[in-house]
Amino acid sequence: MNEQELRDSLREVMVASSPPPSMNPNAALDSARRAHKRRRATFAGAAAGVAVVAMAVGTAFALSPGETPLPIDQAAQPPANTGVVGTGKDGGGTETQFPDGQTDRTARNGPQAAKGEALLQSLKAKMPSTLTVDTKATHQGDPKLPVTTSQSQFRDYINGDKNKQIWEYQATVAVTKQGSSNAGTGRVMVETVTPGGSGPTDVCDLAKNFWGIGGTCETRVVQGKTVGVVTQSKDARIDQAVAYRYEDGTTVVVAQSKQPNNAESADGPMAQPPLTLEQLAPLVLTPDFKVS
Repeated sequence: MNEQELRDSLREVMVASSPPPSMNPNAALDSARRAHKRRRATFAGAAAGVAVVAMAVGTAFALSPGETPLPIDQAAQPPANTGVVGTGKDGGGTETQFPDGQTDRTARNGPQAAKGEALLQSLKAKMPSTLTVDTKATHQGDPKLPVTTSQSQFRDYINGDKNKQIWEYQATVAVTKQGSSNAGTGRVMVETVTPGGSGPTDVCDLAKNFWGIGGTCETRVVQGKTVGVVTQSKDARIDQAVAYRYEDGTTVVVAQSKQPNNAESADGPMAQPPLTLEQLAPLVLTPDFKVS
């Protein structure tokens, strides 16, 4: 092939191939703008998707870290009204439902609290004329917590029946010797537990079980009833206690100590317990102490 034939062959190939793109600058700019818009739209869509996912994940962790969140309508639903709306942990860390909307075992108002207050008034009324009830004495270290007070405490349900409840009522009075303000301050206590409890049936065991005081106990017949009398406890907080169990299962314990607190009084304890055993023992049979 000579030079002319080679040139002719190259020309034919160039004519047969597609023409090169236009070099018009306006057309090139328009094309570039359209491509840029397409890329921005793609990036915006992807960012929006990421934001939605992030919000959803953030909401889930805000509702329940580390757990699957509840559906919104389910999480917003109030608990069913079972009549036993108070819940909390008891002393052993067990989840407990308390009656009448209580958040713990103590009833601070309502009929149960009123029963505890009535027990306190009955205890005050039974103090002999040789003693004066001190309503101003307070527990050591807490000037806002009076010694003379009452408490009503829910214990349990009988066989899980929410309509059958076991209650404990306690009343305490700080007492001084009449006309002898320098003779020290002691206290007298009464505790009543309604039927259904699983405490001891023996009256001496019942008396020694009060606050776990133990000690020396003897039975005495008072007004034709057999009571258990702890004449000397092993617990410094309580000196003596008397217990009685009624036929229906109600238990009553009356106890006393030479000091009004579980620690020595700032004014000093009494030299002897406020009541003699002959005075203390009949108190446990006081009809008003049998709270129901």
